[in-house]
Parts: sequence; C-alpha cells; structure tokens
Amino acid sequence: MAKKLKLLITDKIDTTKLDPLRGYFDIDTRVGIKTDELLRGIASYHTIITRSSTALPKEILTKADNLKIIGRAGIGVDNIDIFEATKKSIAVLNAPKGNARVTAEHTIGLLFALFRHVPQANADLKKGIWGKSKYVGTQVYGKTLGIIGFGNVGKEVYRLAHGIGMDVVVCEPYVRLPKQVRKVTFEELLKEADILTFHVPHTYLTTNMLNRKTLELCKKGVYIINCSRGAVVEETAILEGLTSDHIAGFAVDVFVKEPKVNKKLLQFPNVIATPHIAGSTIESQRLSIEEVVSGIIHYLKGQPPSNLLNPQVFKKRLKRRKGRLTFDAVIFDCDSTLSGVEGIDELARQLGKGEEVAKLTKAAMDGTMNFEQVYERRFSLVHPSREHLHDLGKLYIEKLVTDAKGVIEALTFLGKDVYIVSGGFSPALLSLGKYLGIPEKNIFGNDVIHDENGKYIRFVEGPLRRNHGKLQIIRQIPGKKLVVGDSITDLETIEYVDLFVGYGGVTRREKVERAAPVYVYAQSLTPILILAGGFGECVKLLSTKYRKYVGKGLDLLMHPNHVKVEKNLLSELSQFKDLAYYNG
Repeated sequence: MAKKLKLLITDKIDTTKLDPLRGYFDIDTRVGIKTDELLRGIASYHTIITRSSTALPKEILTKADNLKIIGRAGIGVDNIDIFEATKKSIAVLNAPKGNARVTAEHTIGLLFALFRHVPQANADLKKGIWGKSKYVGTQVYGKTLGIIGFGNVGKEVYRLAHGIGMDVVVCEPYVRLPKQVRKVTFEELLKEADILTFHVPHTYLTTNMLNRKTLELCKKGVYIINCSRGAVVEETAILEGLTSDHIAGFAVDVFVKEPKVNKKLLQFPNVIATPHIAGSTIESQRLSIEEVVSGIIHYLKGQPPSNLLNPQVFKKRLKRRKGRLTFDAVIFDCDSTLSGVEGIDELARQLGKGEEVAKLTKAAMDGTMNFEQVYERRFSLVHPSREHLHDLGKLYIEKLVTDAKGVIEALTFLGKDVYIVSGGFSPALLSLGKYLGIPEKNIFGNDVIHDENGKYIRFVEGPLRRNHGKLQIIRQIPGKKLVVGDSITDLETIEYVDLFVGYGGVTRREKVERAAPVYVYAQSLTPILILAGGFGECVKLLSTKYRKYVGKGLDLLMHPNHVKVEKNLLSELSQFKDLAYYNG
C-alpha cells in the first residue's frame, strides 16, 4: 500500500468534512501552531488547510520543500504570500463561494440596521427608555445602492437589494456583467448612490479607495457599509465625514487593525460595528471547508480546480487537436505588442521618473518581481492627468506596430472578435481601440479617476493590477481563444487558451520566447492573421484588399528567422504553403 501524504490543519474547522481526504492523507491537526514550530515542521507536509489565524509568509514558504497545496477555508488570502507560493509551484486554493451568501446577508442586515436605528433603539429600550419618536427611520425601498465589486459577494448583494426594491448600480470595470445590471464608473457611482457597499479584496490599489477626495464626490448624507477589508476605506476620512454630517451612517464589519479597533469610530451614535463576523455562520464554515476539500481532490486527480488562485502552477496541458488553428477571439496585449510603446514608462519619462519606472516594468514583464509590488511602486511614482492619457493614446497610434490596423480590419472582416486586454490605462487604450475599430466593450485596462479639471485623484482597483488578473479576464471571454503578448503576464494564459503567441517584434523576453509554442520575431502582426484565420478563411482574403497581409504573413510564418513554431504545430502549418499557389 502506497504511503499516504501528510496534511496539516492549522485552524479550527469541521473535521467531519475532511473525510474525502482520508484516503489520500495522514491528517495532523495542530490548531494554533506557533510560527517557530511551523518553520521547523513545514518541510514534511504536502498540503496545509488554514483559515485566517495562521500566516504563511515568504520566510515559512521558503522552508516548505514538499508543500504542493495550500487550502484557505475562506475568501481572503492576505495571510498567504501567493507570489512566493507560485515561485515554488505551490497551488493556493480558497473558498470564494462558501461564505458569499452569508456575507451578503450581513451586508443587507447592516443596511436595515442603519436605516432603522435597530441597535440604538434596542440599547435604549434595555435601559428603560421608550424612544419611539427618537428613532424615526428611513425607507430602504427606492434608494440607490452602489456596489463596488461584483464578485461572489457583490452578486449576492445585488440579488438581495434588487429583491427589496432598491435601485442598484455596480462598479466592476473588468468582469462582464449581466445585461440587467447597470454598470457605472467608480466616480459615477460615488455621485449617484445613496448607499455605498464595498466588496473588493485588499490590495495596494484598493487601499483607501474611499478617502477624503473620493468622499467629496459622494452625496451629502451618504451611507457607507464595509464588509470587505478594513483598509479599503480611510478611517480618517470616515471620521471627518461623520463629524461634518457628510456621512449619515457607517456600518462596518472589518477594521484596519483587528481586534484593536479604532475606538474613535465607535463613539459615533450613527456607527454600527460588528467584530468581523459577516462570513461566520455554522453553514458557511462547513461550505468553505467542503469547497477547499473539493479543490484539493480535483488537483490530486490532475483536474484544474475552479478555486485555484494561481492557475499557472497547474501544468497539465490540454491536448492539441488537429485543425485547431481556427479561433473565435483574438486577444492582444497593447504595450510592446500592438504598439511599440510601454505606456507607463512613457508617462514616467514625462513626469521625470522614467529610469526608475522602466526598471520596475522590466522586472514585472520578465517575471522577476511580484507583479502587485511592481504596480504599487510604479503607481506611487506616476499620477497621470487626463491630458497625459489623451496624449498617450495619440502616441500609441503614432507608434503602432507595422500592419496592426490592416490585420485587425482583416480579422474583423473574417468575423473574429478582437480584444485588447492590457495593464495600460483605459483612456489611452480606448483611443487606440477606436482608431483600430475594436468595440469599446472588448477593451480592458486600468481606470483612473480625475477631478473636473482633469487632475489625477486615484486609480480604480481591478484584476489587471493584481497577480494573474489578465488571466482572470481572458478566461471569461467566450469561444476558442488566441492570445498575443510579449510579457510573463500574457504567458500565464498559455494553459487556459487554445493558442498563445509570444510577440518579440518590439521587445524580446527570453522566458516568453522559450515557453511560447509560437513566437514572432518580426515587427509585423501578419503571422497572427494567418494563425487566427486558418486555411479556409485565409483563402477568402485572397480576393480582398487584405490579400497582401496573407502573402506577407505566410512569408514570415514559414521562415524560422521570423517566427519560431513548435514541432507539433508544424504539420498543421504545412497546409498554408498551398495558399501561395491558390487561385480560388
């Protein structure tokens, strides 16, 4: 009988839900294990299941020589160094659905408590005070709720709020929303909503999303609910807003420091606070562990878990199918792919920070530095105005890669859906997309909030500023997908799309060149047209104005100095040689 793997449980969980794992693991339960003990013993474990009490920072993970899976029985993974885990090929799973419903229920409960003064009236009555006239409430029906973040919790909050007759607007720049959901920008949401509710993870870019400047955009008398992460709202701004009556009420379940909360907040009568219990119910805790256990079993069986946070560690490749060189969607990066410009580097140069930011960009694109750390540093240096981004859009067009416009027109002619998914800034990307004829809905970038004079206020949080964010967006695009890009963040999609093409026509990155099944060295996108169209559709182009792109693309694609192609794709490409003599 094969020796079982070792599983460590570090937090209190419902152990009956571990039964499906007992055939795979010897289970060692050490609730409340100390850091020094974990450092000494972690090398012997294959899998760890934890909640929020146990931290797994870099210094611990570097000792985890045999660790393959970390399961977080909850949503937040602030306590896990995912970048270090990914470097060591450790899969990190969480439970995004387990407590989503109950967190949404808690959010709506706090909303009613705010509007009807439930805790205050209860406290007075227990003191013998009959405050019927004192606690005249406000009707929830018909009010506008602004939801920031439309993940599992945000979706459930939407469902509940809509069900009680609220008008709902949603700020979620990157996830495709159902048609019935009204999508707005963060700035529009702040101006329109009567109540704000936050449902985003805590990253550098969501830190203090609501601050003095953004609070100024809100209605006077706004209500605010935070059941996401404490640092998403700036406590100083909340205190000032409560003092000035700009904020009519604040309900909070999460704090910057826990359990030592800011007591100044609790002194306001219109503040309702709970001790981080939004996701804590008997049912949700069971569901969370079930979700993690299911993910672990999928991983052990060689199947990609739906709750895997760093999917690039899952190395199982989809089988390449004969005739696979036809695609529904062609997805381009922008910087150093469609255009010969690195946008943030160009902005930094204009702002006198060029050399420092260029080094950070190279580290991110080469994969030698944590992506979020790079963004944190770059965004602290570069605060572009509306005019800066307008000029960047013009520069993107001016420095467009050879044949890019014609190739995209040809792809559109063939009925392909063309996308731009980029870590660049949305206003500049939209200018480029308009020039290229790419629909606005197919362009994904990073949004910036400016004041009425065009001065920078802040960046808007979204997946494209987080590790693996590009992959998150691309996985949602329907159909067979071909992705074209130059960087490590583009390469991460390789296991989850039908074909990845590395592009080195502007900047050659060794890791991408080595791993990509197809790598274009030439400064031309015509080989992409051939790959995306396939034989039959390229034949159609021979009788159109796009014929010249077919000829050029074929010449480049068949020449190893211009395009590198994996051996197992060469047989599929051989059919294209016939196009040179095709008279149809």
